[in-house]
Amino acid sequence: MIKGKVIKNYNGYYYIDLDLPESLVECRRRGKLKQKILVGDEVEITVLDNHTGVIEQLLPRRNEIRRPGLANIDQMVVIMAAQSPAPNRFLVDKMLMTCEYAGIHPHLCLNKCDLDRTIAVAYRDFYESCGYKTLIVSAQTGEGMDELLSLLPHKMTAFAGPSGVGKSSLLSRILGRNDLTIGCVSSKIQRGRHTTRHSEIMKLDYKTYVVDTPGFSSLEFEHLDPKELFCLFPDMIPYFGNCRFSSCLHRTEPDCSVTRAVAEGKIKKERYETYCKVLTTILERKR
Repeated sequence: MIKGKVIKNYNGYYYIDLDLPESLVECRRRGKLKQKILVGDEVEITVLDNHTGVIEQLLPRRNEIRRPGLANIDQMVVIMAAQSPAPNRFLVDKMLMTCEYAGIHPHLCLNKCDLDRTIAVAYRDFYESCGYKTLIVSAQTGEGMDELLSLLPHKMTAFAGPSGVGKSSLLSRILGRNDLTIGCVSSKIQRGRHTTRHSEIMKLDYKTYVVDTPGFSSLEFEHLDPKELFCLFPDMIPYFGNCRFSSCLHRTEPDCSVTRAVAEGKIKKERYETYCKVLTTILERKR
């Protein structure tokens, strides 16, 4: 059997990269293999005639995201636009939380900086103060692309963001391709039209992959234990554990080290508000 990586899953066919020249093999899964296979999974296959094959075994995953189904991601670039559509801080926070929950290293990328540099700089300064590397780029002018490209070698990097933020335009520049579908933003609702329908891994060179995702269809955390939520905010973790009560949820409890840090400006108020908003949904769901 030969080890490979699932590059694409389409209509029950899995396209496997063996990391060799002309090595993409179209496979079906062995009938006895019951586990769900995700894009990014490492598998063992038997190669048949006509460069087809059968997936025999699914190898252990380092991490996974359920929607969209992705596995073994080294890092994720969360893309927002400086304008058209305007960035949404709550959505940014939830996407970063999704990365933290899955154990995937996130970066934030503000595209379309040519449309509103002031907003792009404000978001960069905010999230870098929270510990996240934040890039200011423009797929239109090429600004910041060298810095973005420097993050990619020898990693599998997923690009994710809401529709209309220029994800496909950025990937077109990175890949040197013009066949990726690029959508536009509705002037009426200021949201983009979805142009990516399936997660697909594209290979840049040896051990370097980028993943075009159709966007997160689920960014909910109601299944978490309330105490697990705090771990998804790395900028808040240093203030955890010094509260009067071990059961403190860091809302209205007295002598809370977290609310004290917020009042002192050590924790960003907006990040704390995201924490409280998500915590409320978790507590309401568990009633």
